Amino acid sequence: MSLRDRELQHKKRLQNISWLIITFILISVLLYEWQQVQKNAKFLQFDLTRNNLYQGAVTLRHNWELNNKPHSDKVGGITFEYTQLGWPIVLKEGALECPKIWSLLSNGIGKPEYNSFSYRKADDSSGYNTCLYDIGIKKKLAILYINDKIHIASNLSL
Repeated sequence: MSLRDRELQHKKRLQNISWLIITFILISVLLYEWQQVQKNAKFLQFDLTRNNLYQGAVTLRHNWELNNKPHSDKVGGITFEYTQLGWPIVLKEGALECPKIWSLLSNGIGKPEYNSFSYRKADDSSGYNTCLYDIGIKKKLAILYINDKIHIASNLSL
């Protein structure tokens, strides 16, 4: 093998290694960016879920007003009552039934993956009831009733 052939082989190897390094860097950058896009998509889904739940409550309240303010109703197989101000509430033995409230307010749109349901009720008042949902992205969403009015809160530090 001549010196020129060796130089060409060496140059070709360096070229291949350079392309390999560039490809690796590009793949790494794309994977990082993809993770960022997924993270932002989960937060966007969280915000849309919160807005969807509130819109479901508003729609049911409007139906309550249009139907001469009934005491209770049934939608999608879920029997529920209305608070005195017309907000939908699902109770079982005086306690909020969190999974059914979620299903009722979500308008049939698929829920995001949540890790667990937990229920909290303040000791001093039956007017403060809360369903706390762990959505799984280090954020919690709460559906709570204060003085017969529904509130849907996010970005909780609980």
